[in-house]
Amino acid sequence: MKKQDSYRRPHRQRNAPYLAGLLCGTASVLIVVGSATAQYADWEHSGSIYILTTPDGADLPASASVKNFPLLVRLHRDHFRFSEAAAGGRDIRFSAGGRPLPYEVEDWDPEAGTASIWVRMPFIVGNGHQEIRIHWGNSGVQSASDGKAVFNASNGYIGVWHLGGEVRDVVGSLNSEDKGTKKAEGMIGGARFFPGKMGVFCGTEIQTLPFGGTPHSTQAWFRSDTSNGRIVCWGNEKGQGKVTMCYRSPSRIRMDCYFSNGDVRADIPGRSKDWVHAINTFENGQAILYINGVKQGEGNPRHTQLAIERPARMWIGGWYNNYDYVGDIDEVRVSAVARSADWVRLEYENQQPMQTLVGPVVQDGDEFSISPRIVKMNEGETVELVARAGGAQKVYWSVIRDDEESIIASNRFSISFDAGRVKGDRTINIRFAAVYSDGVRSIEVPVTVSETLPEPKFTLKAPANWDGRKTIEIRPEIRNLAALQNAGVGKLDYRWEVSGLATINDEEPGKLVLHRAQNSGRMTVKLALVNGGDPVAASTEVVVQEPVSDAWVHWIPEDKQMPVEGQFYARDESGKGTLHCKGVLENKAEQVFLRVFADEKEYADESKSPAKDGSYSFAIKLEPALVKYRIEFGIRTGNVESILHRAGDIVCGDAYLINGQSNALATDTREDSPRVTNEWVRSYGRPRFFKAGERKNLWCKPVWKAKQEHLAELGWWGMELANRLVETQRVPIFIVNGAQGGTRIDQHQRNDRNPTDLDTIYGRMLWQIRSAQLTHGIRAIIWHQGENDQGAAGPDGGYGWETYQRYFVEMSADWKRDFPNVSRYYVFQIWPSACAMGRDGNGDLLREKQRSLPRLYSSMQILSTLGIQPGGSCHYPLEGWSVFASRIHRLIERDFYGRKVDEPLTAPNLVRAYYTDAAKSSIALKFDQPIVWDDQLASQFYLDGTQGTVTSGSVTGNLLTLTLKEPTSSKQITYLKEKSWSQQKLLIGGNGMAALTFCNVPVSMQGENPR
Repeated sequence: MKKQDSYRRPHRQRNAPYLAGLLCGTASVLIVVGSATAQYADWEHSGSIYILTTPDGADLPASASVKNFPLLVRLHRDHFRFSEAAAGGRDIRFSAGGRPLPYEVEDWDPEAGTASIWVRMPFIVGNGHQEIRIHWGNSGVQSASDGKAVFNASNGYIGVWHLGGEVRDVVGSLNSEDKGTKKAEGMIGGARFFPGKMGVFCGTEIQTLPFGGTPHSTQAWFRSDTSNGRIVCWGNEKGQGKVTMCYRSPSRIRMDCYFSNGDVRADIPGRSKDWVHAINTFENGQAILYINGVKQGEGNPRHTQLAIERPARMWIGGWYNNYDYVGDIDEVRVSAVARSADWVRLEYENQQPMQTLVGPVVQDGDEFSISPRIVKMNEGETVELVARAGGAQKVYWSVIRDDEESIIASNRFSISFDAGRVKGDRTINIRFAAVYSDGVRSIEVPVTVSETLPEPKFTLKAPANWDGRKTIEIRPEIRNLAALQNAGVGKLDYRWEVSGLATINDEEPGKLVLHRAQNSGRMTVKLALVNGGDPVAASTEVVVQEPVSDAWVHWIPEDKQMPVEGQFYARDESGKGTLHCKGVLENKAEQVFLRVFADEKEYADESKSPAKDGSYSFAIKLEPALVKYRIEFGIRTGNVESILHRAGDIVCGDAYLINGQSNALATDTREDSPRVTNEWVRSYGRPRFFKAGERKNLWCKPVWKAKQEHLAELGWWGMELANRLVETQRVPIFIVNGAQGGTRIDQHQRNDRNPTDLDTIYGRMLWQIRSAQLTHGIRAIIWHQGENDQGAAGPDGGYGWETYQRYFVEMSADWKRDFPNVSRYYVFQIWPSACAMGRDGNGDLLREKQRSLPRLYSSMQILSTLGIQPGGSCHYPLEGWSVFASRIHRLIERDFYGRKVDEPLTAPNLVRAYYTDAAKSSIALKFDQPIVWDDQLASQFYLDGTQGTVTSGSVTGNLLTLTLKEPTSSKQITYLKEKSWSQQKLLIGGNGMAALTFCNVPVSMQGENPR
């Protein structure tokens, strides 16, 4: 509602004669749905409720008209006495023009003083004041509430789910089964909370849903806790055969209709995490998406035609029993008509919290007042304001701050105003406005809020230096804690942030505990404290110097350990692996023995007496070599020996881990190859094979691409890497490939409540490595991921690049906790707009986050995927993936096997950008290694996002100097944008590798500190 004068010129009642005609014209319809007489003489109470489509209401144009509209009437104790009505509202009735109106009571809560009732209106016209009557006070009647009379085929409805106390289709055409959702506070009455992995199943043999490309509408109110879930879906998983409403990130709706003209998407204005109203309509090949009552997106009618088949399927909160939506959903509807823009607008204006379409039950009399008229209060306090507006058809409360007005309540005659927190004394106005048939009246109450509550004053206590290994704590020293507590605002919300380098830390009450740093340098720790007002922040710096090397963390065997067939042992810092054999004998014996054979030659033979309780323990060092070990464990009493356990095909070598998404998995290609194994390459089977009645020993010789019978796969380049290492280093190699295609980085995070949660990517990977008893043997982790984080894929309502580094740091901290001896991370920067997922330059920003990751780590190397031939816009051909293996192989040989190299093995990475002169006519780019220049590359550089500003370049070693078209004051430089680039125009290093792309890197002056 716009800010208005205290009295406005009356509107002309242009629609009154027309409205009367409409009501008369609907007599036959009304007779069908209700009694021929609606005098309600036996009802003790009645009142008027107005539907306003004028500018002071829902603001619908005079030309608009909707028929058979389900109108939401919200009752509140402010304007309706629940004590006068029968239990459950069974005596409630509605009428218009002397005729009854069908209605459905969705929610009736006299204790809370609220009710939500749907009333079917024959007509609603634009720019009008339309009266209906509510009747109550007859305890002797039965309820006439009937959802089927309000929502049915005659007004286009196939299915309607209010999702309150029960989960059912009120139309009655679809059977619904709640699969674990919970009741929640809804937009209208109750809603359902979808916790993820649970939802509502609506059937798989549905004959009533729209088919082919017939008109339809799909809609819901939703409030999502996390992005990237499906709200409501129906159809079949076939080409052009489904309608799925998906919530994506940053906040937007995507109608995924399987590459058809039903596809449409649109951003949600403001990235709001509040309730959102979404309606998708389809008619004559045209898809439209409305968000919060406004058309926000249109589909392409020339696309492949929508072709939905019958019978169809339907789910709320997921698709094909895969429930991935997390959050609340309310008021789901599917219609066999395409709702009009006027209909959609009315729905939103009617159902939103500050609804504008329907007024309260009109108060008697003509008094217009508010109390108190002046308010003085302290911050943190509340004040009750009460108003009268006899005869008003609609009322609003709003707050005016600095000439900005916002509505805070609708259809209320009293409010409790919370002053909140302020900085310095402040005066605001509270306005009460009432809409009458002849205009709008309003009263403003000046409210002075005095600042009386203190903010926290603190500094951070931290050591000046840290070795990055000994656990330290950082705490705030709060100087005015007593004053905060005395004022009742001593409860503090702690928000910690660590920057400058990656750490392993835990937030504990009142402090930050830092266990380990993963780099040396300056670490900044920032704390924001909140006690109800704005955050108050302080920071401190700690200089970190890691040790040159770390002691090996030894795996501690459990009480019962016995080698099994095919087991792999990882060598430790001594260069050998340790075979453990521990347990407790079931029967007494004088001695226990363990014999170890290497390629059937005697390698070790140990005997000992068991302890009094029968316990025993052996630890045999194994040489890492292309040797197969075999063991015999037994007991001896006198001269009699018994072999209790045998196991063979045991090897010892080095263990690695691959993780990420499809280009790390490296199996999704049409190319095939013999699924050959290597007897010296080992892995551990996927957890799905470890079930009751199936094999328990999952040690295996993996293939690059598994069929149903294979226990593990390494992907093409993972298998190539293992084979190369076996060939060059002559040791067995163990690899687990924990990657999963089509996944975002947030989906790779650890579930700290259940680390081996098999429903998570991290949990399945950790389960494999723990089951293999190799958590302390993993030497390096190779990561290729990010395609799904380029565009609209942020898990927290934003873009993926915004949180990518935070998630990587948290994930690497968990890696280091679970695999304490990992000493290297190898990371790939992804292809620009890989898999066509880049969007509006956000992929460029994602690659920048990847490029700058090594600044946070002392043990990370980063490689480019650019320049790999043959390349792949999404997945690489096998030959291209082989280049992955070759480049990682050389790095691992250098870092772990002492291979001497004469050139850099990683992609050139920008170190700094600066102007070379005061005129700012050229820019120097300093790289970490020599590079090669070609003048055709000038077009690949952008200053402040503008192309064509660089004319030429020259190189001296690792310094590239760019000559500019003209002097500039640009602040940032970018190399290579996803929207326009070529494999033939790449900046190449002297080592032949393509340089890493960079985006929005600050350009400083030559003598400035670039930090």
